[in-house]
Amino acid sequence: MDYEYLFLPVIMLFSVIQSIFGMGILVFGTPALLLLGYDFSSVLGLLLPSSVLISFTQLYTCRGGNVERNEIVNMVICAAAVILLLSVIIISGVKVNLDILVGLVLIFSAAVRLSANFRQFIRVRLIKYQRQYVLIMGALHGITNMGGAMQALYASTKQREKTAIRAEVSRYYLMFGIIQLLTLVILKPHSLSLSGFMAAPLALFVYWVVGNVLFRRASASVYEGLLTAFIAVYGILVLTKGYI
Repeated sequence: MDYEYLFLPVIMLFSVIQSIFGMGILVFGTPALLLLGYDFSSVLGLLLPSSVLISFTQLYTCRGGNVERNEIVNMVICAAAVILLLSVIIISGVKVNLDILVGLVLIFSAAVRLSANFRQFIRVRLIKYQRQYVLIMGALHGITNMGGAMQALYASTKQREKTAIRAEVSRYYLMFGIIQLLTLVILKPHSLSLSGFMAAPLALFVYWVVGNVLFRRASASVYEGLLTAFIAVYGILVLTKGYI
């Protein structure tokens, strides 16, 4: 593979993003590595160890707060969807191209964040239909590894403070990562990569030295703006990558 060793800078770069926003390695690293020629299972094996380690560290250090019973039910529903769809993809080997859907979800998420009225409108409906939302989110993540697009919207409509938003995202991302790792162990253990596990401590180092420092220094307004901009830009890139 011509780009065999480029997975490491990809992980390091998006470790900074995940350090700040609670997501990044999976939602942004997956399309990057797919474009470099890796297959989906190999991408999981390379990215998951770093994602799980950073998510665990974020949740542990911020203590995450108590999880309401209703949210536990939502996480179970989401987890079931991830397990089912990921298992189907791994067993069948089917390649699912959802670039348009993922790109539109990212851009929609950014648009929602730009308007306080729009966000409140979506927030009311997310609360009303949260079971259906987390089900779709889990299914999307199982198929594409990019459920973070919907998770960013879910967390930012439920929470206001940046630490709470990141904790909400990290909680789901830790769940995603553990489920995906266990699914790989059971269904496709050869996809697990020693390189992926060796990259995880480096990703954690980037988290402590760079990403977490930037997170602490960013004001609430700057944090909101950066998250919105990054989601929008990446949505555009996903939509247009076939034409670049």
